[in-house]
Amino acid sequence: MTASLALTLVYSASQASAAPAAPPKPTGGASLTSYGLAPGLLKITTSPPGNPTQVHGVLGMPKGKGPHPVVVVMHGSHHNCAYSDKPPFYPRKPVKAQWPLVCAKPGDASNPNLGPDYLRHDVGLSHVVQALTRKGFAAVSIDVVSPESWWAGETDPEKGYTDLINAHLRLLSDLNKGVDHGLDIPGVKGRIDTSRVGLVGHSRGGGYVLSQKAAKRAGLFGAVALEPAMQAEKVPHKVPVLNIRGGCDEEVEPSAGLEDMKELAKSGSTKVAADVLLAGTGHGMLNTNLPPTGTKGGSGDCPASKVAAPAAAQAQVAQMTASFLAQALHGAKSYQLPALKGLNPKGGNLRKGGPAVTFHQAPQQTFTNPHAIREVTSKQRLLPAIPKDLYVNKRPGDDI
Repeated sequence: MTASLALTLVYSASQASAAPAAPPKPTGGASLTSYGLAPGLLKITTSPPGNPTQVHGVLGMPKGKGPHPVVVVMHGSHHNCAYSDKPPFYPRKPVKAQWPLVCAKPGDASNPNLGPDYLRHDVGLSHVVQALTRKGFAAVSIDVVSPESWWAGETDPEKGYTDLINAHLRLLSDLNKGVDHGLDIPGVKGRIDTSRVGLVGHSRGGGYVLSQKAAKRAGLFGAVALEPAMQAEKVPHKVPVLNIRGGCDEEVEPSAGLEDMKELAKSGSTKVAADVLLAGTGHGMLNTNLPPTGTKGGSGDCPASKVAAPAAAQAQVAQMTASFLAQALHGAKSYQLPALKGLNPKGGNLRKGGPAVTFHQAPQQTFTNPHAIREVTSKQRLLPAIPKDLYVNKRPGDDI
């Protein structure tokens, strides 16, 4: 049954899940901080007049004086309603969020399994952010909930992602200037260089990374698409591009992005059009806020015995992404990418005559528990306010 819910601007503290003890404030050097500003509205051309969106992110700062180039990480368009804690719908301990929209009011008979919270899929990619900081990048995973068709209409995905990237880059630029927007994030002033930008996207975020809009971003030095979805245009990039596919992908084909990379290689617009296939890797397992496997441990066409450990797949993708972008930034003459035990990466540069892309054995890194990342919030906003009388037609998919 379809539910139509008005925008709810009052949110009781009792609806929030219990948070762990706050980690200590960063005092300089490497840090991870989850931030949240007041929600806002992205303008769209259909009715209603805009898409409500959270303004959340996870900022990773590396060691060193800097200023450090930026990498923006984007999740896909997976459902953002916090389902009941019953696998396989979502992990038992996803990172959730409070904001004015609610998926369903507690006790709503029409949506008995949906709660009031939203899922922080940007936090689910914090391992990618952390790997990037270890390579010297100021990395930020942003919330891209607004391009979703379930909520208030569909903004053009390329416009939605682009507008949100621009908003978060404005925030980083201000933080670099000492304008904190009410966010208590020490150690950022003078250490962020927004003139150099790399892009990383998973699923639909990966589709955006391969888009025309993404390719035209000023200062772009490299791009990585992780199991990309919904890419239909020719990839026009002039910078090094890496496409990573999962051999057990349950949502998009294990061949996702391969034809795009072949066409990019033929076009000659970039010297690096790399494609890598990871054995045992599924789709949801790359984002810790999604179910890593099916109920029996399988993924896609792979039985449980052929599926990689989710933590290993997450580390493999994070470490490979960070290594590739670090080498792209410095104009590497050849690329050596880390290969973790059991993931068996295969592939290379599809561009004939371009720099070789090879693999070397590497240890598996560990990453901060997403629930342990320090969180700061502010009531200030970067986007126009959500109208108090906005009526949102909530339409969860039939398969949820």
